[in-house]
Amino acid sequence: MSPLFRRNEDKAARKAAAKEEIKRLRALSVDDLAADVLPGLGPDGPTHGTSVWPQQLCQYLLRDYPGAGQMETLDLLAAVNKALDTLQDARLVSPISVQRTPLWRITPLGERTLAEGNVRERLLGT
Repeated sequence: MSPLFRRNEDKAARKAAAKEEIKRLRALSVDDLAADVLPGLGPDGPTHGTSVWPQQLCQYLLRDYPGAGQMETLDLLAAVNKALDTLQDARLVSPISVQRTPLWRITPLGERTLAEGNVRERLLGT
């Protein structure tokens, strides 16, 4: 088999894996996705604890899936926005309105919750 065809097969496999992960993430409850999103706003996130765009959080969620293209990644945008709203309702993040789409940042309560490892409990109010 030609190495050229092998690369195409590898690329197709990575893209398929990314699509499966997107499907899995979209099937999560809003609270579960919110718990997965919050670390993306912390020090291990794409901007290391500074303000982040929702699109960057989509990419963060797919960081282990290099086959995810830009359009596939944006398939998560609506779900991530709902998760951000949930996190905002729990006072774990807050928006910074810069344009029509706000930047998001983690709050001190969000940082504490993330450090304590009880994001899901906080979201469920327990």
